[in-house]
Amino acid sequence: MKYLGYVESGDEKCASSVVLPDFPGCFSAVDDEQDLNKAVQEAVELHFEGENFDLPTPLTLNEVQNLPNFDYPGVWMFFEIDADKISTKLQRVNITIPTNILTKLDALATSQHISRSGMVRQLVEKT
Repeated sequence: MKYLGYVESGDEKCASSVVLPDFPGCFSAVDDEQDLNKAVQEAVELHFEGENFDLPTPLTLNEVQNLPNFDYPGVWMFFEIDADKISTKLQRVNITIPTNILTKLDALATSQHISRSGMVRQLVEKT
């Protein structure tokens, strides 16, 4: 999904920065403007880390141009946000693993008093 960010160009002394009005308090800065897209994605991921949410409907270019907090030199740019990297909505999946691994997984989950799904989540989050 594409979201607008307000970009202030940097120079030799200051980094380039981007503010994302759809995500209050979410911003990023980079020394190389080529890294802006990656930095914006990382900033949004961190902004919502551990939260259960629906992504907001993106503001339009017309709507952001009338926002009062953006009266300093900069330009509006669209940034593609990969919602799959930040969504915490549950999804049912079907996996195939060897019986001996499943037995170990179940034993580990039982020892921690959590479900098989909870154990898989914990293991993945640790990596």
